[in-house]
Amino acid sequence: MYIQTILTLSVILLCDAKLPRTKSHIQPNEFPSNPIQYNDALRLLQPELKNEKTSRIVDQYKVRHRREVFDSNLYDSGLNWTHSESLDQHGDVVLKWTSSQNDITFRIEARTLGYVGLGFNSEGNMRGADLVVSWVDDDTGRAQILDCHGLDVEGKPVADEVQNYELISGHQNHTHTTIEFRRLLNTKDNQDFLISDETIQVLYALGPPGSDGQLPKHVKSGSKPLRLLQTLSNPSSVPLLHWDVTIGNLSIPHDMATLFWCKIFKVPDLPKKHHIVGYLPLIDSRPIRNAIPVVEKNSLSPVHHMVLYECAVDPDVYSWNEWAEGSGFFGPNRPSEWAICATPVAAWAMGSKGEFLPTNVGIPLGEKGGVSFYMLEIHYDNQALHEVLDNSGIRVLHTPTLRQHDAALLGAGVGVSALHLIPPKQRQYRTVGICGSECTNSLFPDTGINIVSVLLHVHGTARKISLKHVRGQQEQEVISEENSYDARYQQSRVVPGGRKFLKGDILITECTYDTTTRDKPILGGYSTSQEMCLSFVLYYPRTELAGCYSMTPVDEFFETFGVKEFYFMSMTKIQNLFLSSGNLDNITSPWEFDMKSRNYVEETGLQGDDQGVRLLESLVIKNPAEFRNKSFMAHLNEMQWSEPLLTEPIERRLYRGLHMMFCKKQDDTWGTPIEIQAYPIYHALPSNDISEKHYKRVKLPSVTSAARSTRRQFWSAILAVCLTIIAIR
Repeated sequence: MYIQTILTLSVILLCDAKLPRTKSHIQPNEFPSNPIQYNDALRLLQPELKNEKTSRIVDQYKVRHRREVFDSNLYDSGLNWTHSESLDQHGDVVLKWTSSQNDITFRIEARTLGYVGLGFNSEGNMRGADLVVSWVDDDTGRAQILDCHGLDVEGKPVADEVQNYELISGHQNHTHTTIEFRRLLNTKDNQDFLISDETIQVLYALGPPGSDGQLPKHVKSGSKPLRLLQTLSNPSSVPLLHWDVTIGNLSIPHDMATLFWCKIFKVPDLPKKHHIVGYLPLIDSRPIRNAIPVVEKNSLSPVHHMVLYECAVDPDVYSWNEWAEGSGFFGPNRPSEWAICATPVAAWAMGSKGEFLPTNVGIPLGEKGGVSFYMLEIHYDNQALHEVLDNSGIRVLHTPTLRQHDAALLGAGVGVSALHLIPPKQRQYRTVGICGSECTNSLFPDTGINIVSVLLHVHGTARKISLKHVRGQQEQEVISEENSYDARYQQSRVVPGGRKFLKGDILITECTYDTTTRDKPILGGYSTSQEMCLSFVLYYPRTELAGCYSMTPVDEFFETFGVKEFYFMSMTKIQNLFLSSGNLDNITSPWEFDMKSRNYVEETGLQGDDQGVRLLESLVIKNPAEFRNKSFMAHLNEMQWSEPLLTEPIERRLYRGLHMMFCKKQDDTWGTPIEIQAYPIYHALPSNDISEKHYKRVKLPSVTSAARSTRRQFWSAILAVCLTIIAIR
């Protein structure tokens, strides 16, 4: 009888392990916990079977109706949309959104009577993307929504196992479909994208008319880089004035691929000190057609970036008044006196809508604030070689209501020059610019400074950029970073809670580039065909420091590529030329290249202020013998860049080797003497691979009910066997 009882209990345990488990009840309008179901089975499904499953889920979803249709007059939720962006150039697809600590709500307004698709990815395509497809049924007027993802191979959308998007409302008129929906920022579902403060690619697709619940080929699609969780600080509660600082009727010639233009402005007559609290871009570029500037709605402006600088006090006020009345100068030809315009107060780059400073800081404006003149510098990227009339500039927003702290901008990173080299054929190549401890120890107050926001700036081949912080021999938490960088979208980042930065601390700007599609080395410079690695740091209290950069010493740079000596040009002279922006006026060697020849202009366009590129092209190698009589650029172009045994030591030497440090004050004098130092030694923080968390979709372990059931069966069987053995004994 005892043995029979034990065996009966064992059978009950085994049967109980096989019984299906009921799902936890979810209240209406409540987000589910979203366990990842059938994960192992999904990996075995072929794309064809996935598409069949998608059709079934769509059919079930259309019948099920997660929400009843909303009255068309009440389709607007009335939410306060904190952000709004047009995803296309024509305004046919407008995305609005607002977020809380845990979730995010969207409203998409699209010119279509078919489906509307929205997606999130680290790349601008549907492969592996998180997708949501919505539509309004033409017959019933009911709005529907479907959570999908793109297949890794073809990018075709298939339905997710767990539906994490919640429909709020939907409406369709004669031209547009409008849908509102929400989701958790982190759904804990490996088929969904983790929405964080990183820049991501927001995808859109519009279906043909009548494509309700079907996923035929879209009729229009695209992508746009956005930061969905960026914070806004629009000071609407205080009186705002504005000062428009714009270039006047500048004609950009068709043979200038890159052009820098600088102009001096006198500050408005203000009765008291004001604070700059933000700025907006004023883009006014008109292509010239048949000698007449015309307004074209969808023409792209050549304005690439703009920087407004304070000019330090100069007793020669007469000359500055004269310059303020003039039209400005081509960058390399501007008067040498303008070098005292070195402190940035506004830095705008392509894709930005402008900036508002955090509410506790403002940048002094006006003669009562100590500044009378400003210099606007505009970089035009005209690779298409169009003739354009430009009146662009910056609208400076200021207020007489002073804020708690006087702030300033500090430029840091890699000094812009052709010595900043990025090899081709590299997946992740890193360069670094250092603001050394000698500079910060000399110019920062005893109590240090407080960093409040950072604008990170690189060009098209960059994929990551970060601003690191070292104190003593210990790396601190990163100040700011972008792990999915897109040069089309450059907004500053508020540092949460601010960052205390002390005397003697070190700033390190690190950039990572992907040059797998390039065949020749990329040199540093202002053109979009060149590269940069810069940080613009907003901080308080103000100091005398304007810029803190580093670059590879000249002899160290050339020795890295096996070159020891050039004809007619010592390393010292070359270094002096680079320190003066690579001016070629004094070069008179028989090997000098005529880079201003008409053929060169017609082929590539003049590159303007090239920061030493032409200098590298004109240098001819003398030693070693195996490279003799080659130009240095020809030598670089012939190197085997696809060979890691070559590129890895180069990256290591230029990154971890010697760096020439620059510490510039607001009046263009040196804060500390130029020094050559080794890369600082410090204990790096343990690697927290943010790139794997955000640059790709999040991968989470499977916690399916099937796996839990298997574990229950296993342990129940073990227990039954043990009890049987005990009973027999």
